[in-house]
Amino acid sequence: MPAPAFALDRVLCVTDLSEFGNRAIDFAFAAAAPKGTVTLVHVVHEPPVPSPLVPHYGQRRPSTQELEKEQHKAEERLTTLGEGAAREHGVGFEVRTPRAAHVAEAVLAEAEGIDADLIVLVTRSRSELTKFVLGSAAHDVLHRAGRPVLLVPPADG
Repeated sequence: MPAPAFALDRVLCVTDLSEFGNRAIDFAFAAAAPKGTVTLVHVVHEPPVPSPLVPHYGQRRPSTQELEKEQHKAEERLTTLGEGAAREHGVGFEVRTPRAAHVAEAVLAEAEGIDADLIVLVTRSRSELTKFVLGSAAHDVLHRAGRPVLLVPPADG
């Protein structure tokens, strides 16, 4: 694939490590400039500390060790995915696995931290009512990023 006509030196690519989420990776590497870097990000969900004023029956917070194990597994998977894409596209990469309660917040912080030229992530196919009720990390990133965002649609349209 030919290099884009504009330089995207720092591309941030977000994946949930599912087959669907990993679709963003090829788009990110294809968009990056030949000497650019793709930062692969998987946000490890760390539930917020519950308020002692609100009952939280049956909920258990993962331990620090469990979160660290999940981060390590995510780093290994991102590295494997990144190595293949980097060879194919001739672009460098790095991996990050921040822990956060809110995916969009973590993605925006990572994008700011590397001064990303582009953020690439997938979007789930949801009705407008579902987006309104549940919210969407992709929607939040798109509207709050202050930089270009590429939303990769579902494979089935």
